[in-house]
Amino acid sequence: MTTLVLACGHCNVPESVSSLSLDVPDRLVWDANLCGRSERILRQSIAPDTNVVFLVGPDLDQQVTLAEDAVGAGIHPLRIRFLDAWRLSPDRDSLVTHLRAVIAGMRTRGSVELMPSRSTNRFRGHLPRRSVVLPHRRYRAPLPRVDSSRCRAASGCDLCIRACPAQAIAKGTPPHVDPATCTSCGLCLAACPVGAIGHPSMDFRTFEAEAEQLAASPHRNLLVVCTPVLTGLTPKVLPSDSAMWRILEVPSLGALRPEKVLRLLAKGFDRVIGLAQRDCCPGTPGPFAVVAAFLEGFGYAGCVAHWDLQEGPVPSAWSLPPPRAVPPFGDLDSLAQAATMIPDAGVDLVPLPGPGAGVIEIDADRCTFCGLCAERCGSEALAIEESPSDELVLRFDHGRCDGCGLCIGICPERALTLRTAVDKRVIGRPVVLKEDVWVICRSCGARVAPRSMVAQVTARTKVSVDIDLCPDCKPRQLLAGFPSKR
Repeated sequence: MTTLVLACGHCNVPESVSSLSLDVPDRLVWDANLCGRSERILRQSIAPDTNVVFLVGPDLDQQVTLAEDAVGAGIHPLRIRFLDAWRLSPDRDSLVTHLRAVIAGMRTRGSVELMPSRSTNRFRGHLPRRSVVLPHRRYRAPLPRVDSSRCRAASGCDLCIRACPAQAIAKGTPPHVDPATCTSCGLCLAACPVGAIGHPSMDFRTFEAEAEQLAASPHRNLLVVCTPVLTGLTPKVLPSDSAMWRILEVPSLGALRPEKVLRLLAKGFDRVIGLAQRDCCPGTPGPFAVVAAFLEGFGYAGCVAHWDLQEGPVPSAWSLPPPRAVPPFGDLDSLAQAATMIPDAGVDLVPLPGPGAGVIEIDADRCTFCGLCAERCGSEALAIEESPSDELVLRFDHGRCDGCGLCIGICPERALTLRTAVDKRVIGRPVVLKEDVWVICRSCGARVAPRSMVAQVTARTKVSVDIDLCPDCKPRQLLAGFPSKR
């Protein structure tokens, strides 16, 4: 797959970039007035499946024109990127690093032609002037897609529906995304505990591939910036030593789960900062606040943070190395897994300000062993085990729990409580929450119900019933008590 980098001299991209060495078959073309001749240049240079990266100025309407020219030349919209980092750091090495990172990220995308999309009048998170003047002007934006083979909607999960601020997701198996309402905020991706929802422009494999390239130099800090904020970002809001910073563009900060933020840090950065401006991304500072609390609780303060530009420029103090570098986490699936990699610091329990890991506790006297909590749990953190001897065990695996809270809402007896926290004492050691036994039908030997459930029914009805008869045998026993007619 080829990547064509197009740089515009009229937008103040220096001609010296034309000497940058890219891997074959990637190419870089610098033109003194690319913005005025892009259509011709694109048609002369484009081959099938080409990715296009533009190095141009921040003018949104000009970017729209370039994107339309690229689409007109046969390029799919998901194969077009605008690299804004060159404007924020004049350092040549920084430009090369960011450019290689974007190319690496775009290579992770497979076929994009059949990916679902929606019509919109917004471009890169903003409303261009031409969309105001010409309201009929529409662009194409990708849509979330649900993998029905992984989705847990059939068992009652509705976390994506609850998370969607636009109410664009309707119940179904799998849920349906309304193209006319969806804003591509990405909160449904972060809410799904089993990774059943994907988005072509928010694939974490792309972000991770870019981060690996950006972390190639030691002692670097990473700014994770959403597209709408990045397009208006200026060097004055960054610390003066901007060469110490790398920039990762994501369509929405809200699409990231806490363990994904930690995986970005684990690529080798000193710090990872989520950069936002007011309410640009629904759901933030969520994942960054959770990871910041997690690391601070274990003695690694300042390695992850969230910063709102309404508070002012990015603090210069963050350019300095943090007091303590994080251990090499490697690839992570959960915060609980990360906790096992942290050396003993005399801390076991770390509370979190939101989902990311959870500890479930039970009021055993209330629990009837109905099994709804285990059935609803998408991560299988709650599970009921049955033995041949009719014994029942409800186990909780803290390492699997992300604190989504589905089990709390489904419990009819309100027997469960959830704390969003990481507890190293129980990671890797499933905890027995409750034990019980089946009541066996004295007539046919079938299982009737857990003893706790039978006891609750008996106590609430205050009626003398045969608790050791199954639904099939009970009517027969009742009929047997009546005298037969002759």
